[in-house]
Amino acid sequence: MDGFQIVQFVQRTINGRRTQISEVLEGGGVSSMEHYRQLMGELDALNFVAQELSGLLEKQERMDDEAFGKHGE
Repeated sequence: MDGFQIVQFVQRTINGRRTQISEVLEGGGVSSMEHYRQLMGELDALNFVAQELSGLLEKQERMDDEAFGKHGE
């Protein structure tokens, strides 16, 4: 498994968990304010990791383009 496959796996896992949390929030499955805060904190963390992964992939693409001389072609 290469780095790209690992990133794709992590992104799928993040998206799946985001969906689960959204379903709990939208479906009235929040049992308390503490539960709500925990879910929102988890969403914040998932969003942060997803954003970092996207940035990492973009950086890698730029580096690959530069290494192969594609400079915006």
